[in-house]
Formats: sequence, structure tokens, C-alpha cells
Amino acid sequence: MKMILHTDGASKGNPGTAGIGVAFWRDGEAEPFHTLAERLPDTTNNAAEYTALLRGLHEALLKGASEVEVRTDSELMAKQIAGLYGVKSPDLQPLFAEAKRLLAKFDKAKVVHVRREQNALADKLANQGVKLPLPAP
Repeated sequence: MKMILHTDGASKGNPGTAGIGVAFWRDGEAEPFHTLAERLPDTTNNAAEYTALLRGLHEALLKGASEVEVRTDSELMAKQIAGLYGVKSPDLQPLFAEAKRLLAKFDKAKVVHVRREQNALADKLANQGVKLPLPAP
């Protein structure tokens, strides 16, 4: 089964209060079948983007996806995943490595950059996540 994920991360301050949003569609369906918004400990916007990607990939695997297309408005992350840009930040390197590991679990997987307005639901969810309380440890 193919899933289309829209992911976004938000950080108010950089680093600062952060959240993630992910919306899940089954290929060919007009409405998402699942969404999530979560608060993160203070982090950078780029780390929040990667965390949203990781959370979405984990959920897609749990929901039985064999193929995934991730749509993100983070051009940096999409180009890093595609191998067009290097990952220089030591904070992002483990997140990048985990993303590549998870992407390899799918029969087909790609991460594509979309314009911000094409990612509005994930953006809204990420901003909702920023406002949530931090989960208890």
C-alpha cells in the first residue's frame, strides 16, 4: 500500500519551542486518514523537520505502508535526503542517518520538496504541536 505523507516541523526561536505535524493519505484518497501534532523539547527548525519525517516514517511502517512519498516544504531536508546536499550539522547527522535507515525499509520511498502552500495541513499541525504541553518523560 502506498502512503503519501505531508510533514512539517516548527520552532519558535531557533532553537526554541518546537512541534511537528504529519498528515497521512492513502494513495488516491482526497482526505487524510490520520494526522498528528506533537510538541518537542526545544530544538532548531531543521531538527524539527527531520523529527517530523522520522515520526511519519515510523507511523507509515506501523500502518503497513510498503511505499511512501513524503512531501515537505523543507528544501534543505529534501535535498539532503536525495544526496544533493551534504549534512554538515553534527546535530542533524544522526537524524539524517535514521531517516535513510527507515526509508530503506520501504519497497519504494522518496522525499520531495513542495511549496509551503502545498503543505498547509502539516504546517498547521506543526504549529499546533508547538502549543501542546511537553509529554511526560
